[in-house]
Amino acid sequence: MQRLLMALLALAIAACSGLPFNAVAPKVSVADVTIKSLGLMEQRLDVGLRISNPNDFDLTIVALEFELEVNGHPFASGLSHKATLVPAVASALLRVDTYMQSKDLIRQFKRLSQGALAAGVPYRVKGRFKTDKSSGWMPFDHGGVYGGDEKPQDKAI
Repeated sequence: MQRLLMALLALAIAACSGLPFNAVAPKVSVADVTIKSLGLMEQRLDVGLRISNPNDFDLTIVALEFELEVNGHPFASGLSHKATLVPAVASALLRVDTYMQSKDLIRQFKRLSQGALAAGVPYRVKGRFKTDKSSGWMPFDHGGVYGGDEKPQDKAI
């Protein structure tokens, strides 16, 4: 009876995780950033997020929210409710309208030097998403270095 109870508890915990048992959470990273509009108080960006699905089943991202940090400081944030299919063992690009406050942009310009640009600029994207296979939100956190004299190197955080 105790074994049955433990097995049921393990299944209940796996069901609450949001993905099927033995599934691996998708990886989210920044693919590109494009300026859409510049304003006095706020800038609008188009951020391409690369979502990689290592599982042997398709996932549909139904909602996503994130914050982008550059050089260790807030840069932009965005959210999407656009359903995006991420095929099994593949990746998809999710385009997200993103907003940045002018004060954050000015702060970044003050911190960046020519030497820092040559070395590459560290970034971090963190947030959460919902899939068609999950009842709750699942977090993500990924960092890397953009630009520099060498090839860009991504590292998982």
